[in-house]
Amino acid sequence: MLHRQALPVTITLPPQLLSIADRIAKREGRTRSELFREALRAFFWKKRWEAIQVYGADIAKRKGIKEEDIEDIVDSFRK
Repeated sequence: MLHRQALPVTITLPPQLLSIADRIAKREGRTRSELFREALRAFFWKKRWEAIQVYGADIAKRKGIKEEDIEDIVDSFRK
């Protein structure tokens, strides 16, 4: 039995959104699947980055660090 590296997924999209995706895929010479995979990866990284920013803001708040203090803190750490 062969094991696939990717699994098929069915999604529904409004016709206008699908049309935009198809135009982009055609212009960039890629398949819908490639385009959607890239879009999902970008979305996941964006969400991960947002979570990191929330975490950092929480730590800074608990330690009483203000945004304008960050550059000085980084500079002193680098020395």
